[in-house]
Amino acid sequence: MKTREYIDKIQANRWVRTIALGFAAFIVFSYMYTRGISPVWAAVAIVCFRGFFRFLYRIACLLVAAAILFCILSFLVS
Repeated sequence: MKTREYIDKIQANRWVRTIALGFAAFIVFSYMYTRGISPVWAAVAIVCFRGFFRFLYRIACLLVAAAILFCILSFLVS
């Protein structure tokens, strides 16, 4: 079986994606629980304040892009 066919087969399998998403959610929520944040309230915040988290994500992307641009320009100048 070719690699591309195998990757397409994995991507088409809904159960694999569901299990991977559940595993990732378990890791994230267990990490937050060890830091003192209740997983229930974190999930409620994500669901109720979805627009706010999108806004924060856009701000974070903008800051990372600005930092990368600054690093590239400082490398070119020096």
